[in-house]
Amino acid sequence: MRFILPIILIVVSIGLFVAYIDPQYQKVKVLSAQAAEYDDALSKAKELRTTRDQLLSKRNTFSTDNLNRIAHALPENVDNIRLIIDINNIASRHGLSLKSISAAQVSDSSRTRNELAVGNSGDPLGSVTVNFVVGANYDTFLVFLHDLEHSLRLVDVESIEFASPVQGTDTDYTVSLRTYWLH
Repeated sequence: MRFILPIILIVVSIGLFVAYIDPQYQKVKVLSAQAAEYDDALSKAKELRTTRDQLLSKRNTFSTDNLNRIAHALPENVDNIRLIIDINNIASRHGLSLKSISAAQVSDSSRTRNELAVGNSGDPLGSVTVNFVVGANYDTFLVFLHDLEHSLRLVDVESIEFASPVQGTDTDYTVSLRTYWLH
């Protein structure tokens, strides 16, 4: 009888360990792992907040004029009308006028998603191709292209087409250019 009671207590303690203590211990281990993940996420969030605050303080040192210039160079949305007005203003400085203006959004859906991408499409930048015709002599057209190149708006001239003019008239140049915006 002396040996039976300790054996019963050992069997009961093993049963209690298997039935109650070990499952509770496993739950505690899972919860402590989750707590560690949450603590890590909180520390990363604090780091991000600190970085954001530092970047905002740097941004606040920029003048509003410079911020406007940056927004004009790479706007946050596509504004075809504003772009065409800007190009027309450059042309009018040289006594030129734009004809046959068209703008079409370029689809970049064939690209794979970039890690740094912003927006729904997965591309950090969107682009628009603008086509127009301008009639000018060669020298005036070169000055117009130079001013277009040095404007604040980012543009890539993709193609220029022209035909030989009739004697005494200006050449019609068909220009295709691409501009960009942030998503």
